[in-house]
Amino acid sequence: MSSLKLRLAVGLSLSLLLLLGLQYWLVSGAIRDTAEGYVAERLRHDTEGLLAGLTFGPDGPRMTASDAIYRRPYSGHYYRVQVGDRIIRSRSLWDADLPRPEVAVGEVRRRHADGPRDQPLLVRSAAFRKSGETVRVVAAEDLSSLKDELTAFQWRYALVSLAVAAALLAIQWALIALGLRPLSDLRDEIGALERGDRQGLSEDVPAEIRPLVRELNRLLGVLGERLERSRNALGNLAHGLKSPLTRLFQSAEDPAIATDGEPRQEILEPARAIQDRIDRELGRARLAAGAPGQRFDPGREIPALIRTMERIHADRNLTIRYHGPDPGTPFGDREDLLELAGNLLDNACKWATSEVRVTLALDRGMDLTVADDGPGVPVAHRDGLLGRESRLDETAEGQGLGLAIVGDIVEAYGGRLELGESPTLHGLAVHVVLP
Repeated sequence: MSSLKLRLAVGLSLSLLLLLGLQYWLVSGAIRDTAEGYVAERLRHDTEGLLAGLTFGPDGPRMTASDAIYRRPYSGHYYRVQVGDRIIRSRSLWDADLPRPEVAVGEVRRRHADGPRDQPLLVRSAAFRKSGETVRVVAAEDLSSLKDELTAFQWRYALVSLAVAAALLAIQWALIALGLRPLSDLRDEIGALERGDRQGLSEDVPAEIRPLVRELNRLLGVLGERLERSRNALGNLAHGLKSPLTRLFQSAEDPAIATDGEPRQEILEPARAIQDRIDRELGRARLAAGAPGQRFDPGREIPALIRTMERIHADRNLTIRYHGPDPGTPFGDREDLLELAGNLLDNACKWATSEVRVTLALDRGMDLTVADDGPGVPVAHRDGLLGRESRLDETAEGQGLGLAIVGDIVEAYGGRLELGESPTLHGLAVHVVLP
């Protein structure tokens, strides 16, 4: 269960239901005990009345007075009086009998028992001394009506408890949602940060998460400063090289050299290669501009990269075909994946004869294939191509680090990098899978 809101809600709901269930059990038990205590007190009064109505004559003990309810068969009120071997029973028992617990004088016992016609009885037994004789009186009362009323009360109380539980659960869920709203707002701010709509997170948050937000803002500031310094350094380097390059081009146009084709080409070719490399790196730096922490939207960024490559390689009339999803599915860090996709496209465009194909899928991660119709790479050389110092053609422009950098990024993401041959274009096909 990864949702904090769900964990809180489930935990609190179970606790609430457990407490309400315990309360229901305790209240029901207390009501039942109170009602049975009232019946037991009434039986005590009946016992005293029966003891007072017991007289001793020449024919032995007899009951001279008792309530009319004891004379109606199966009335639910019964007694049994024992004096020695003589037993006097209420007429309401008809041909049934009551339990005969052996109690000592002064002792009182209370128990539940089944009476006539399976009536649930509360039975009270007590022993006394009267006129020198031991008298044991058992009085009982039917609890059927009491149990029916108690059951009706329990149903009503259960329904009320369920209604209260539902109301409390609704209030509890609302309070949890209200309490966690700052986290939802923080998530929205992080989404805006990924889209580049803001540069930091608001610190107007609860005290419990304010240190985390401040630390994130500090890290974003540090990353932003480092990124800005890197871009500035790249721009300064590129602009610093432009002046020497301009002088080289001017030297190549010097009349003393312009008439001699070979020295002029020896100057122009490396100068143009340096100029193209500077333009390419500056274009990629401008494309990667943005705040740190932004997410990479392949459906939007890769077509933009393709347009940049088409401008950089406009003189070669390359066709770059793209097949992939629409924008709106962010994946991974923008800086990392721009570097990965940019290196793959740059390498493919350098070696392609006329066509490059880019295929992208985002089912359970990012599945990217970049293929070209160039000469390809022999199987024996593919593993070595991923090394930083490996160059299959020293005359090709570039530093030979492209695929090595791609390999580093893929490894950092726990992905997979495969080099193969394109079945349709017959050049190199680079397949990258990031989980």
